[in-house]
Amino acid sequence: MRKSSFAALLCGALLPTHWLICAQVRAEPLTTDHKPETPEEKDRIERCGGRVFALEYDDGIIGPPRVWLPDADVPGLAMSRSVGDQVAHAVGVSSEPDCGVRRLSPDDKFLVAATDGLWEFLPNAEVVARVAEVSSQSGSPRACVDHLVREATARWLAHERVVDDTTVCVAFLEASPPD
Repeated sequence: MRKSSFAALLCGALLPTHWLICAQVRAEPLTTDHKPETPEEKDRIERCGGRVFALEYDDGIIGPPRVWLPDADVPGLAMSRSVGDQVAHAVGVSSEPDCGVRRLSPDDKFLVAATDGLWEFLPNAEVVARVAEVSSQSGSPRACVDHLVREATARWLAHERVVDDTTVCVAFLEASPPD
């Protein structure tokens, strides 16, 4: 992706996807996460008759807050935005994305968009540092993606018995890789 003096970035977030941009090797989130426990999302779900609570599993581990029907423990969705889930939409889960526009600057180095499988255990600043390091060695967005997915998988397995789906996209915003 090449920047020009008139370049702008339009991004939208739906599902458990989180975007950030690196400006001078500093993480700048471009979206907010759509979790059912955030006050605005929870309020909408409850106004529509849904419930939000976490389950405690047999081993005593408490899972993430999830969206439930008023009279049944389904669908158990751990996000408050979704596409095509008619059951969840009936109780306030929305398919409306958050959208925004941000003018690109010469300081912007790269963009990372990823699902919650990455962000669960890797904070924004660490993701930016890892992409900057790997890109300086390889010059490849693909190498950055592979590195982030491997690290996310290792962190999941260190904390859980399962690994969440992890989708990552890295785009350099200049002709050469970031410093």
